[in-house]
Amino acid sequence: MIPDLTDMPHFPGLVTAADWAGVTACAGRPGCAKSLTDVRADAAAAVRASASPRGGADGLPVHWAGCERRCGHPPDRHVAVVATPRGYEVRLGDEVRARPPDPAATAAAVDGTRRSE
Repeated sequence: MIPDLTDMPHFPGLVTAADWAGVTACAGRPGCAKSLTDVRADAAAAVRASASPRGGADGLPVHWAGCERRCGHPPDRHVAVVATPRGYEVRLGDEVRARPPDPAATAAAVDGTRRSE
């Protein structure tokens, strides 16, 4: 039997809310020395700012990464939000779809790219 994932006190930081469906992230800062930013905090802000009430549940999965290594990314087609020294790039496959200038623009670019397929 699988436990109710909405109540997992032994796994702090495990997010099971419906608006996070289809959204993943690497460890990011402060847990990873190679990460350029706190991707989990940035992903959380983008989920809150998303036009979709269900986060990544509408369209392609989204993976946030703190560096080019993109640790933990899904094996299938997905939107990658990759931190670079100049900010985030929103990618679909090998194609950079956007280099948004701020968090609100990043959330909008992720929403648009996720629904483009």
